[in-house]
Amino acid sequence: MTARHQLRLGKRLGRDRNPIDATPAPPVGETLQLARERKGVDLYRAERDTKIRLRYLAALEDGDWDELPAPVYTKGFLRNYAIYLGLEPEEILDRWREEMEQMRTATRVAVAPPPMPLAEPGGRRLTVSPAMIVAGLVAVGIILFVGYLGVQFLRFVNVTEVSLTYPSNVVSTLDAQQVTLQGSAGRGALISITGPDGTPYSTTADESGNWTRQVPLARGRNNFTVIATDPVTQRDSTPLQLTIFVPLPSVSPGAPATIAPPPPITMTLFGPTNGFMTTDPNVTFSGTTTGTRITIGTTYVGASPTTPAPSGLPVASASPSVAPHASSTPVPSAPPPLVGPSADLTVTSGAFSQALVFPVGHWRATVTSYASGLSPVAQDVEILVQQPPVTLIHLNVFIAGKRVTLRVLADGVPVPGLEGGPVNDGDQFSATATSEFCLRTSRGAAVSVTLDNTPLGLLGGGPGSWIIKPGQDPQPAPSPC
Repeated sequence: MTARHQLRLGKRLGRDRNPIDATPAPPVGETLQLARERKGVDLYRAERDTKIRLRYLAALEDGDWDELPAPVYTKGFLRNYAIYLGLEPEEILDRWREEMEQMRTATRVAVAPPPMPLAEPGGRRLTVSPAMIVAGLVAVGIILFVGYLGVQFLRFVNVTEVSLTYPSNVVSTLDAQQVTLQGSAGRGALISITGPDGTPYSTTADESGNWTRQVPLARGRNNFTVIATDPVTQRDSTPLQLTIFVPLPSVSPGAPATIAPPPPITMTLFGPTNGFMTTDPNVTFSGTTTGTRITIGTTYVGASPTTPAPSGLPVASASPSVAPHASSTPVPSAPPPLVGPSADLTVTSGAFSQALVFPVGHWRATVTSYASGLSPVAQDVEILVQQPPVTLIHLNVFIAGKRVTLRVLADGVPVPGLEGGPVNDGDQFSATATSEFCLRTSRGAAVSVTLDNTPLGLLGGGPGSWIIKPGQDPQPAPSPC
């Protein structure tokens, strides 16, 4: 107990007249260590009893307060350890606070740094430390990053410019019904052209930035507006105004003025070509025209001359010891459609594309281009749509063991000669189908099957029906064949 604490306690009890022991109390750590030794325990036993880690107990006894956690935890450790050692916890905490206060207010002796030796003029060397290297690398990274941001900013700020190479002047005179405009812009830029009547035209600049687009011309003044759109920033260039004059027809003095007729409609059909042959029912009509409307009409001519005749029912062939079976009558094809596909399109940019679905057969398509006040232009093409080839599967049946009855259905249709009659040991048969076979026999253990040259083995068991499909083993049929 400190002298101050004794004095305060003596006044409170009315015994302040007694002399006060002025002998300074030992440090808190020494008090804790002496109490633990009097208790007869070591630090390991104290750690186990108090649940305070050994390193913190040693720091408390050594007075090494820097090794301890925050003061709030240190107070808890001192209180619990003092109670464990039989000491007064409040007295220990007061003494600890006094020691901490003394440590904070203690003055430190100022130590003057030793004088630096004088260096010879010109003999100082630059020393490169790891910190300087790291700082240099960081500075280089910052410079590169700022440069990248600057490049991206300039790229965003810069607007793609569009220029004209033909005609060479923005005001030109041409005596033509159409002209192919040529120019340059940014790579991949979208070129939008607005014609004199507000008709839009568009194209895309190639990898070199060059672009071309054909536009129609009318007699008199033709004003065009050209704009390039950057593919990355989607920013438009400054509009380029272009004027092309097409001379009016000359009129002799005294002769009545005549108005030149407008140019006729032109149409170019890219596809399909005449005599187009395909197995795909989807046929695309595409091309260009100076008209404003396209119609496509189709007429059924007849069966495609190159379309194979419909296949008949599967045919079973026997081994030399068994008489071959006759083939069945072919199944007639479906009647041709009464109405063919058609389309009616509005042309806005001079190009058109439309896909139509055609049934199998020989067709004649008529593509017609219209424009107000002009005669329409038509073009006929012949289209041959063929039946897609049918993939057949082949079944071989071998009778091994004894005489049995055998019935075979190919795609649900009985195979001629195998309608359920008896067959002998050693007989073999073959049949074709498009999807599956169904076999019924009086004894499956005597029937061996091979599908598309892949042996499937004996059916196995007694009487029953089996379904045989490509890619799987024979399965029992849900109902008799």
